[in-house]
Amino acid sequence: MLFACLFATAAVAQTAKGTVVRDVTIQSTVLGREMKYSVYLPAGYTEAQQYPVLYLLHGYGGDQNDWWVFDDLADDADAMTASGEVPEMIIVTPDGGTWMYIDNCYGNGINYEQYFFGELMPDVETRYSIRRERTARAIGGFSMGGYGALRYGVMRHDQFCYVYAMSSVIGGYGAPDMSGIVTQYSPLQLPGITLECGDRDYFTYDNREFSAQLTQLGIEHEHIERSGGHDWQFWSACSPKILRRVGSLFSQSSTGIRSVGNVRRTDSDAIYSLSGTRRATIQRGINIVGGKRILMK
Repeated sequence: MLFACLFATAAVAQTAKGTVVRDVTIQSTVLGREMKYSVYLPAGYTEAQQYPVLYLLHGYGGDQNDWWVFDDLADDADAMTASGEVPEMIIVTPDGGTWMYIDNCYGNGINYEQYFFGELMPDVETRYSIRRERTARAIGGFSMGGYGALRYGVMRHDQFCYVYAMSSVIGGYGAPDMSGIVTQYSPLQLPGITLECGDRDYFTYDNREFSAQLTQLGIEHEHIERSGGHDWQFWSACSPKILRRVGSLFSQSSTGIRSVGNVRRTDSDAIYSLSGTRRATIQRGINIVGGKRILMK
């Protein structure tokens, strides 16, 4: 009987599903229009508990539902939470239009960054039961959204504990180049950063160059380059890694521990550069760390 009860409890835990609330609306004063975002609430969400939050930004031409239509993000979050691999968290996916997540892109008069920090975040963090300290808030995105995540993580470093940028635009498209922005901040100010990009992506070279610059500046970061292009097949493979990385930080935040940029490698990942207390020189297929040559399969 005891075994049957335990089995039933485990089955419920494995199948517990979070809720994706789509198209929550904000009447934006800053933008003068109605804006939308979608939000994932973990299974068992309750106002009696406060949760860490992950903001995920879409690419050019997408919207607030891309992460829920083209990715298995909700299933990944459900499974990893049920197994105890990551803590319960809220995931927010805002509509970013085609505005590069900045103010006045190409002189269009749309002040999106003001909207994000002045209206979107306050609405999300009032409407839902969210912890508001830096250690409980992270941001990620792909393509245009990767740029937005990097920009916000660097320029608003007091707001985010981690940045995960996939296939990221580094500059252009009406937006200031991150290579200039990042020089304005001390390495000690910045959150942990991961750059992940496919070897057949439009922005492969840009991400390599930006990673090299971060290394030169002494900014702790992780750079993953692996087989893949600029598509959902690549980004979907990133999702569990994002959850695992920020989940680890969220778990530590309750004890006040701050973790920065330690590298984790899987056999399918080639980490091209790392800065800070360790330095790595990388050749394709070979990782040279601390004078040791490690063949990457």
